[in-house]
Amino acid sequence: MFQYTIEFAIALSSVLSINIVDDTSGDMKIQLIGLGNVGKKLINLIAEKRRQLVACGHAIDVVSVSDSKGTAIDKNGLNLEETLRYKELEWKGFAKYKRGYTAVDAVADVESDAVVELTPSTFSGEPGLSNIKTALTAKKHVVTANKGALVKAYKELVTVAREHGVELRYEATVAAHLPVFCLVESCFKADELQSVTGILNATTNYVLGEMEKGRNFQHALKKAIEAGWAETDCSDDIDGIDAARKTVILANALFNVDARLEDVQIEGIRHVEPLIKEAGKNNKKVKLICRIAKVNRRLEMSAHPHQVSLSDPLATVNRGDMGIMFHFKTSDDIFVSARFLGPKQTAYAVLNDLLKIETETAD
Repeated sequence: MFQYTIEFAIALSSVLSINIVDDTSGDMKIQLIGLGNVGKKLINLIAEKRRQLVACGHAIDVVSVSDSKGTAIDKNGLNLEETLRYKELEWKGFAKYKRGYTAVDAVADVESDAVVELTPSTFSGEPGLSNIKTALTAKKHVVTANKGALVKAYKELVTVAREHGVELRYEATVAAHLPVFCLVESCFKADELQSVTGILNATTNYVLGEMEKGRNFQHALKKAIEAGWAETDCSDDIDGIDAARKTVILANALFNVDARLEDVQIEGIRHVEPLIKEAGKNNKKVKLICRIAKVNRRLEMSAHPHQVSLSDPLATVNRGDMGIMFHFKTSDDIFVSARFLGPKQTAYAVLNDLLKIETETAD
């Protein structure tokens, strides 16, 4: 099945030499919650691609942006470059920014078509969970990269979205721009998925690669931080929690179960040096593997280090890249991987979800 992409839209507009009329009356109005790295990159992408998006009938106006301290609002669409400049100045002098005006307030009060929820993932799912529920019950579509909320209440959120006749999209939660849910939904409707095996955490994959070069864990982690592949506090990554969250989302979305974080066997990479030495002797690599498999009518889920044969496609996923092997009953093995460079690619997945919603819900 053909997959509509921003690149196709841009290419089409270039070939046809479309004249653009910047009329905002039919624009998709969105609200952004969370202005971290991905949120900022999303704003940059929307601003950067506005001309091409308008040409193809997919103009987007950001009518509110909420961070932890307040919300900037313009019902006609914020000037995105200006908004980012004032964010760097901690909103000083920005008349459109209301301190203390929360994301939930904005979702309830500001007219929009969709809400983009990009707050950090947490064990409780908050504040993302409340933000998403509020948006769905207000009959607004939701696009999110927030893993915590989906791990905590995936079934509930899907049900709320269905009951209110809106879309909940989350392609960016598992592997940034790597096609996962859209691939399975679009291309394998008549097949039966039996297992999923993937490398889904860029930080640990980079650290393990450095350890293969002979560095110990601490030195490899330091190198990852210096190279921008790890945050100073990356315990969720190193201890396998981030990979486990992604495993839960995959299980719930692709196998229609109600899995929780505690259902996943989790092991991080803090004590992986002996395994790496053993793998070297066996001519193998060590990868932090997310695995979901049907076993005797049960679904087994794990996220922990494995030795991977050099003939396994997952052995080709190096540095901060990510990859997934799907095993289907009829189609057998389908492997997809992608070079991961940073939050701009995650933001691209969010933007693509927005465009799919606009296309599929158009009158």
